[in-house]
Amino acid sequence: MFRLPVDTPLTTDRIVKYIEKNSKEVSRKQMLYNYYCGEHNILKRTFNDASKPNHRIVSPFANYITTQMVGYFAGEPISYSSNDDAMLEEIELINEYNDENAENTAIAKDQSIYGVAYEQLYIDEDGNIRFQKLDPTTAIPIYDDTIEAELLYFIRTFDDEDILTGNTTQFVEVFSRTYHQLFRRDLSALTLVSEEQHAFGMVPISIYKNNEEQIGDFEPVLSLIDAYDVITSDGVNEMDYFSDAYLMLTGMGGTDAEDIAAMKEQRVMLLPADGKAEWLIKNLNDTYIENQKNRLENAIHKFSACPNLTDENFAANASGVAIKYKLLGLENKTAAKEGEYKKGLQRRLELICQILALTGTKYDYRAIEITFNRNIPSNLIEVADVLNKVGHLLSNETQINMLPIDIDATKEMERIEQEQNAGYNDYDIQQVNNNELLGEEGISQPE
Repeated sequence: MFRLPVDTPLTTDRIVKYIEKNSKEVSRKQMLYNYYCGEHNILKRTFNDASKPNHRIVSPFANYITTQMVGYFAGEPISYSSNDDAMLEEIELINEYNDENAENTAIAKDQSIYGVAYEQLYIDEDGNIRFQKLDPTTAIPIYDDTIEAELLYFIRTFDDEDILTGNTTQFVEVFSRTYHQLFRRDLSALTLVSEEQHAFGMVPISIYKNNEEQIGDFEPVLSLIDAYDVITSDGVNEMDYFSDAYLMLTGMGGTDAEDIAAMKEQRVMLLPADGKAEWLIKNLNDTYIENQKNRLENAIHKFSACPNLTDENFAANASGVAIKYKLLGLENKTAAKEGEYKKGLQRRLELICQILALTGTKYDYRAIEITFNRNIPSNLIEVADVLNKVGHLLSNETQINMLPIDIDATKEMERIEQEQNAGYNDYDIQQVNNNELLGEEGISQPE
């Protein structure tokens, strides 16, 4: 992590030096992305013997781990609630304009792959508040040297290729707490292209860490994935060796190419009294290979905390509690991820409130409660049984929020109140619903 005293200006020399020092991190993140895309180290393997079989088989565990992690963590939309209805409505409108659900999923994906994700907030040409994730591979956050380690500067590099000439120009963006600069880089020199002030009052970047160490979800098991690729590829190579058998003719030293061709055509072999013919093949220890693959696969799932959902332990008829126990490792890892992700969302809300304050509407971003919803199959019968037994101890709103279906508790309570004011009782409501399902008309209204 790069840190800098608060009052230290970010000169062009410092910017270039930060970019150079960040080159190792760029290589690391690019390698992680390659693994996510299925470009594993096994694909680079070569043998000195060109005639030797060299199958290079990729087992996309990295992609599987990220897909399952993101689906479990961000598969269900994040919920927001607040006692300030006006603020909540305005925030929801901004989220809808930015397609927040898709943005959150994309950020969670970067968070899982690279160990960290970045998002920029800005004002578009129409004056709307926008937020958009950035490429993590070339992003460089710089924090101040205080105990809070607040974001002081943010550097981002990107290339622009001229489609006609093929020439590529590198640009460097710099965000501070008050301004945004754009530089063009030529070798090691930076030329200022533009500079403008912004009104956020802080660096307009939200950072979403995967964990405190900023390690990707499949990064700790890369060596296990490499080993699985090797043993799988070598197993197929052994199969090639197995099929490449040699015919041994003992006591038939005078056999020439014409004799062999005649034997193959006529499918007859005449052997002398001391002659012998047999196939020379390489024994294939398939059991050993499968045992090794199973050990590696189990280790990958164990140390990544990403369960094998095709395992027989995840039976369709398993209870909700049983499934949660099997997902305990995943849940523990996701809980840590959620804490870091929430910090990024809170900064997003804070930056939005900073801009809304300029229009005369002051909101406290801390008044919004953020709720994450796990994407996990739920047993409605079990939940209904729990509510039936302890529902009298809970408010209606709490009971509604416990349901594993997408229901707005506030709106649902308003509907219940409207139905009660209209004179419906539970039996009438059930009868109306049943008749509507049967397509009947002419339902009489209660007096």
